[in-house]
Amino acid sequence: MVHTPGTAAAALALALCLTGCSVLPGGETESLLRAPRLSGQSSAVQKALNSYLDGVATLKYPASGDFLSPFLFGDWDGDGTQEAAVLYTVESGGSNVWLAILEPTDSGGWRVSQRTEGLSSEVETVSYAHLRDADSLQLLVGYDSAQGDRYMVVYLYNSDETLQTVNKQSYTDMLVSDVTDGGDGTEDLVLALPTETENGGINLQLLTYTGGDTFLAAQTLAVGEGFYSGCAGLHAGVGEDGASYVVVDGWTGSASSLASSIIIYDAESGFLKTYMPPGVPDLYSATQRYDTDLLSMDVDGNGTVDIPTQVADGGTVPESLANQLHFLLWKDYATEEGSNNIFGVYDSEHRFFLRLPESMHGNVSLKSNADGSGWIIANLAGDVQYCELRVIDPAETDLRTDKYSRVATIGSQQLQARILTEYYGLTLEDILSGVTVLP
Repeated sequence: MVHTPGTAAAALALALCLTGCSVLPGGETESLLRAPRLSGQSSAVQKALNSYLDGVATLKYPASGDFLSPFLFGDWDGDGTQEAAVLYTVESGGSNVWLAILEPTDSGGWRVSQRTEGLSSEVETVSYAHLRDADSLQLLVGYDSAQGDRYMVVYLYNSDETLQTVNKQSYTDMLVSDVTDGGDGTEDLVLALPTETENGGINLQLLTYTGGDTFLAAQTLAVGEGFYSGCAGLHAGVGEDGASYVVVDGWTGSASSLASSIIIYDAESGFLKTYMPPGVPDLYSATQRYDTDLLSMDVDGNGTVDIPTQVADGGTVPESLANQLHFLLWKDYATEEGSNNIFGVYDSEHRFFLRLPESMHGNVSLKSNADGSGWIIANLAGDVQYCELRVIDPAETDLRTDKYSRVATIGSQQLQARILTEYYGLTLEDILSGVTVLP
């Protein structure tokens, strides 16, 4: 089968780091409303932009994504020098967002070399990728319209300081990965397009570089027609043979459940195609789950994408916890046998998964702990308790005296654990390495 994106975008220094804030008791409203303080580099870029505009640019912050800054710094044209990109609006330019590219000057300042008008007044997300070559980076900007439509624009900045729009597409989700396994340091862009047919399904569009001055939308592949009603997520993975693949999580029916598909790139034909693992004739049904927060992910960190499935034979759960705790099998389907299973317990209230030894599959019982702050794993009869997990306010506990160990942070709370009876494969070290906090 197939391998995760081997190429990651070069680490770039973002000029602005944002942190969320909340109103604190007794806090001053004025201090909470102040704009974030800019770094020296960002401030210099903004000053140069304002000078060019002969006015004041209003910075536009992306609503989501990995980069929540209106400033990005990277080698956009591949000349070995970092340029700047800024998202902003200006009173004289209408309501739409503008993108400006600035070049560094010999005197240590900045100058605007190009600017272009975006597609709407809001930026949903901003990113970059090595779509053309391993040296230059292309800007990916997702715009969000007032009608709820989303548009992805790929900007190509050239060594002659020209700025091109090489792709402009309505989309619902995106993924950057070396899907075509070029091995030359380049990446590809996969977009999930809005469902437009009455039979539903998800259309995937692959944007990959084919040489010259243009990019090519190599293929639009229909996935899950008559089964999916929309795309819930795209995930890049790596198979046993080192080849890349994509897992598509799709909503089914009225978006009340999820299922998954595996997509690979066939180098011989140059097209994407759906992959069916050995011994799994109907992957839709095999991966259907009714918790729509259970998206696929690399649970064990080995590069493959694991697809979660809820199982009824994992053990016993009391009625009081039946809506919170579920036994799961995560399957990566990347082995020659067709799947590699990871068994464990999913806490849907606190959004974490605990991996358990396979020997416990069908042989454990779960029950609430004494104060209701968590739950206990015991044998099937319930008379031998192996460990306890709880989620509490860290200010309300003293780990030095109550024999719990800190495992993970979940929001403002802390996941803690303690061993009650030793069991092979469920030591404290196993719990620390086997807990995954889900996004």
